[in-house]
Amino acid sequence: MAAVWESYKPRLREHALSKLSSDSWQSADIGTGRILDQTVEAIEIQDAGKNLTNNLVFWQNRYGHANRDHRALLEAQSNPSLRNALEQALFDHFRADRAEGESFEQIAELIGRKYPLTAYLFFLRDSAKYMPIQPTGFDRAFDALGIDFQTLRQCNWSNYETYNAILQGLRPSIAKAANLSNVRLVDAHSFCWIYSTLLKQELEGSLLPKPGASGTGHIIGGRQKSIIAMRYSVEDTAKNSNGQRVERVVKNKDLRMTSSQLEEYIAALLDLQDNKCALTGIPLQFHGDGADPNLLPSVDRIDSNGHYETGNLQVVCRFINFWKSDSENDEFRRLLMLVRGEEH
Repeated sequence: MAAVWESYKPRLREHALSKLSSDSWQSADIGTGRILDQTVEAIEIQDAGKNLTNNLVFWQNRYGHANRDHRALLEAQSNPSLRNALEQALFDHFRADRAEGESFEQIAELIGRKYPLTAYLFFLRDSAKYMPIQPTGFDRAFDALGIDFQTLRQCNWSNYETYNAILQGLRPSIAKAANLSNVRLVDAHSFCWIYSTLLKQELEGSLLPKPGASGTGHIIGGRQKSIIAMRYSVEDTAKNSNGQRVERVVKNKDLRMTSSQLEEYIAALLDLQDNKCALTGIPLQFHGDGADPNLLPSVDRIDSNGHYETGNLQVVCRFINFWKSDSENDEFRRLLMLVRGEEH
């Protein structure tokens, strides 16, 4: 699994270094844009021929420019002051052998404390000492391993030093457990990332065994618990929504099926939707340790003026149900597609 999933990282690094070409940088290049351009090239890697895509940094413009990790580098291309500061920091980082802590803090500050990008630049500098980072994923793995340490919103040198030290400390344990003679730092990184990914898939229900397989209790239990919770929520909403007037008129929302019918219908919807949010396609998570409350499933009425009945229900992420509120379903879907850059 590690070989199939993770062997691309050393190859990606070598490819990025060839794009970066920092050995050719001269101090006279600082401020010209050359250092910045080559750094961007070393980030924006998507080479189908070499089967390489840089997924260590969120650089693609799928969810808007503001969410790109290297946003500051792109903006600096037309900002002489920022371009000069960034190119000086990058030159010092790769060519002047500047002290790691000073380099980390300066780069992090200039790029808006983007932890994955800062760590990626250190990974390019020395992969024997420094690893990339995806805070949410690694925090999930550390928590499951009983390691009391968090990286989310902690982009600073002290945190990054500790992060790499934890990975270094895992190497002998992994070597002993797997009976391997040489476990590199990148292997410890891969172990944590694979573990985190499997934990996430378990929460999403995508590790569900085929029907009839043994050992299904824990995962199915989480999904069933979520179905029951949704049933209770629907019944409570219907019971307390009978058109009464408080500060506003509450719409009448009838439940037009029995409790058991509702549970069966919710389960069928989850199967139909492949355990994903009907409006976004985001994998749903089910009740259990480590589940993200915003990604738990929630029953939504397609027609907000209609009732809880067959044909008018869908299962969405809890936060999507909150955002949609009483919006018209087709209009809400249209707006979501616009956010994705797609007309619908």
